[in-house]
Amino acid sequence: MGDDAPDEERFNRLWHEHAAAVLAYARRRVDETQADEVVAETFVVAWRRLGEIPVAARPWLFGVARRVSANLRRSERRWDALHDRLAGEQQGEVPGSPAAGLAGLALDRLPPNDRELLMLLAWDGLSRAEAAEALRCSRRTLAVRLYRARRRFEAAMRHLAEEDGPLPAMIPNPASAPGGQR
Repeated sequence: MGDDAPDEERFNRLWHEHAAAVLAYARRRVDETQADEVVAETFVVAWRRLGEIPVAARPWLFGVARRVSANLRRSERRWDALHDRLAGEQQGEVPGSPAAGLAGLALDRLPPNDRELLMLLAWDGLSRAEAAEALRCSRRTLAVRLYRARRRFEAAMRHLAEEDGPLPAMIPNPASAPGGQR
């Protein structure tokens, strides 16, 4: 155990510093029962790849949690499809929006990659550089994706407002949230 002590200390430090943030991240992407599973699997990966984790660990951990969440959602969709086939029934969509109201509805209408990018910046408080690392893309690619995601978000908000009446006084802008314009 002597040789593993520095690794254990680093892992414990990572857990204490980032587990709550990873759990909050997971809760916005999967249902409550799966959030703990996402955190556990994220830190299993972190233990296995401890030597690869950069000093700024939070974006790296969010990237792992993102992939774990995506795998869980895919698995859940496959399970649901199998259940539907076996039961011979059609099930409705499983609600999973991380936000309520008009902004949540607009986010739900975005492609998953746009939604993920906006959530990383606005709700998870990552800087653009950290979000680029979590999404495994360059900062330039992230800037282009962010520009397009914002335009699609604004269009979805306008469309919803046209359906339901006047637009609220303030449309949430991911760039104005903490971490949006770093």
